[in-house]
Amino acid sequence: MSEATIGQKRFPALANRDFRILWYGMLFASGTMAFQYYAQMWLIYSITDSSWTLGLLGAIRGIATLLFGLYGGALADRMDRRLLLILTETIALIVSLVLGVMVILGYQSLWLIFTLIFIGAATASIDAPIRQALIPELVPQQQIPNAVALTTAAQMGSFAVTPILAGFVIDAIGPGGAYVVSTLGNVGIVVVLLMLNYRGVVRVAASEPVVTSIKYGVTYVRTQSRIMWIIVLMFFASAFGFALFHGPIARWAGDILGLAPGQYGLLAATWGVGTLIASYCLSAVSGVRHLGKILVTGALLFGASFLMFGLVRSIPLAAIAYFINGAAWTCASISATSLVQREVSNEVRGRVMSLFMISGAIAQMNSLLLGFAADLVGMSVMLPSAGLLCTLAVLLLLMFVPALRNLDLPLVKKNGYE
Repeated sequence: MSEATIGQKRFPALANRDFRILWYGMLFASGTMAFQYYAQMWLIYSITDSSWTLGLLGAIRGIATLLFGLYGGALADRMDRRLLLILTETIALIVSLVLGVMVILGYQSLWLIFTLIFIGAATASIDAPIRQALIPELVPQQQIPNAVALTTAAQMGSFAVTPILAGFVIDAIGPGGAYVVSTLGNVGIVVVLLMLNYRGVVRVAASEPVVTSIKYGVTYVRTQSRIMWIIVLMFFASAFGFALFHGPIARWAGDILGLAPGQYGLLAATWGVGTLIASYCLSAVSGVRHLGKILVTGALLFGASFLMFGLVRSIPLAAIAYFINGAAWTCASISATSLVQREVSNEVRGRVMSLFMISGAIAQMNSLLLGFAADLVGMSVMLPSAGLLCTLAVLLLLMFVPALRNLDLPLVKKNGYE
């Protein structure tokens, strides 16, 4: 048996040509995102040395997603998803290039930097639900969990390598140089998208107002309690946990652990290794069972590992906590996305996936409050407190919401939304 045949048996979704090409594109996208993610944090940190402005960075990303995420989902359900992705990635390329050149030339106006970051985040918020909605059209339904796991591996797995490279690039040529380097990834994504044979179809009448289309998507989710509570669970996990990644965590690494950008890149790589291993384990098992149990266990460990990370002062122990955190978040994210992708109707898929983006956007905006809290009570108090709140929020949801305890039971769809 050839290695290719073994690979297709282990990762059946990769046997589909268009999905395989899209997956390669996501490798470019994830590397690009990681470069820009770390460059943004260290740029703002170097200019302001403030937890509040690092929190503002996350809030700006969240506001952009909140304003444009649902719109992206509506577009995904009414236009050619491939062409939309090409357009958004081209805009992202231009924004990244302008910001990188501006910083290299010494124009470090904070409001202008935040404006460009806002535009980039708005573009990404439109891009993400389109990409997620495209996946089930490229693979058979039984391969959706495998495809979602592989997609997550591509999106998050790069954090095992890219943080190290980004950290050293920032050390060597600064955040502006990192941004210019990242535009190569944008070019790669566009080239890959042009290679797809897939051509989209119109699913929603073009005459239907976008607002009406969005309202229907929200109504759909409200009538499907299982999908709604999965989104709520991921929102609370994000609000008190993942929000830390959108700014405050950079100051923690610098002030509490005393790490330079390159050293923080090494520490952050342990988070990426955790995501990569978890993604591989879930993607290697076709038709994963007990996704509901994996989801709630991952969400609980995500908060608990942040609590551990906030309490330790040893870099090796911090690395272990970060590794667990990355693996836990990946298990929760893959399980949540797979459950929703498996149960949602295709004609409303883009709008439902955009609600995932919106819940994450609101959580990102919480990074501003976390930044305030860090300046008020100190990073050493804020970070473990956020981890504790994340864990308690998940526990309370599991105690009082039966739907989250029964995610592995057969789904009975409601009439009118099948």
